[in-house]
Amino acid sequence: MLVAAAVLGTQGVESNEPQDLPAATNPERRKPTIPQYTDKGELKLPADFQTWVFVGANMGLEYRDVAAKDVPPKKQSEKDGAKQAEKHVRVGNFHNVYINPEAYAHYTKTGEFPEPTLLILDIYEAEQGEPRSVVSEGLFPGKHKEIAVAVKNSARPDGSKTDWAYYDFPPGQTTARAFPNKACYDCHLEHADIDNVWTQFYPTLRKPLQDRKKQ
Repeated sequence: MLVAAAVLGTQGVESNEPQDLPAATNPERRKPTIPQYTDKGELKLPADFQTWVFVGANMGLEYRDVAAKDVPPKKQSEKDGAKQAEKHVRVGNFHNVYINPEAYAHYTKTGEFPEPTLLILDIYEAEQGEPRSVVSEGLFPGKHKEIAVAVKNSARPDGSKTDWAYYDFPPGQTTARAFPNKACYDCHLEHADIDNVWTQFYPTLRKPLQDRKKQ
């Protein structure tokens, strides 16, 4: 990717030639993002994921107890749903979601998540403004809670043959073992919109599919 920039040449003459983006912000020049593992097959916490593609965020999104069963929630009218939401929604944690740039680029072109795909769920406690804050109301991401990682890699070294694996990193933990399939994989397989990914919750992932359908 190139950007037009006006820079001074060696003779002090202004140039409008396109200039390369820094490697850190150019998916074509940056080092490929691949999952790293320990000798025991545990996933290492990905570094610098905050520089990846920001998929979106949610607040307090939790699974229903019957999520692993084929029991759809009771349908409500839009008016009743709004009343119920206003009455029952509680403040939860901030969930910020990132995807590695190479996987996102492939997904936008093909509608499929390649191997490897890494999705990061970065979780923060919702906090109100402290006494010295200029804001009068609202919440912000405060204390860091944990990081959850989903990895699509059918050749991961822990011996499992499923393509997706799920990991949890509490604060200070840098490696993690994958959860058993029944803990995460099976639920994602049944209820996620596309390839074990909750694309239904994030406009950044929904839009490429909507655009492809219009073509």
